[in-house]
Amino acid sequence: MQNFVDRVAENGKEFIFKLRNGTKVGSAKSVSEFIDRIKNLPIESIEYHSTNHHFEPWFKYLRLNDVADKLSRINSKGERLRQDILNVFK
Repeated sequence: MQNFVDRVAENGKEFIFKLRNGTKVGSAKSVSEFIDRIKNLPIESIEYHSTNHHFEPWFKYLRLNDVADKLSRINSKGERLRQDILNVFK
């Protein structure tokens, strides 16, 4: 896979991580920040965004369609979900 960890979103286009109740728990303006956040975010936030397919549009915006497609196929839960997402970037 191409080297993409340095891809950066424009100001105002960062990925905002939230809980189901709307509480903001983090943000990422680059792929490398996204990966770092996934490592430490509450699993509830990751499950919320994964279940609702929020990750894919952001990666498509960054022109990383392969990553978006891989993320869209993940349907695990809990810590397995966290690891499955991180594995996309290995």
